[in-house]
Amino acid sequence: MSFKLRNIYEVFGYNSEYSNGDRLVVEKPLGKHTMGQINPNGVIEVSSSLNKKDKNLAVSHETEHLKQMKQGLLRYDHNNYYYRKDAKSPIQTIPVNKIDTHDRDLPWEKSNKFKKHG
Repeated sequence: MSFKLRNIYEVFGYNSEYSNGDRLVVEKPLGKHTMGQINPNGVIEVSSSLNKKDKNLAVSHETEHLKQMKQGLLRYDHNNYYYRKDAKSPIQTIPVNKIDTHDRDLPWEKSNKFKKHG
């Protein structure tokens, strides 16, 4: 009897096409206007209803946020976003209840070269 071994990404439920040593990507149903998002722990979630082109765009966009997080420029929790333009800038604390997270004019979106993502 033969069997096929799954790769480590598939074993843990990650998308094996988009996940690699630098990022973990999972597909799941997301809100109507949300193509992708990144968790505070760095896992990228993309909408399972997207076509391949839009999944590529969402993963690219969220990967830029992952880079911001790894560089210490962006982090967030349930109450606030914490952002700084560069490593020498002061950290801005922005309350979650004061912003629309889909707004492309937020400071961490302005510096994201993949802005056209919902």
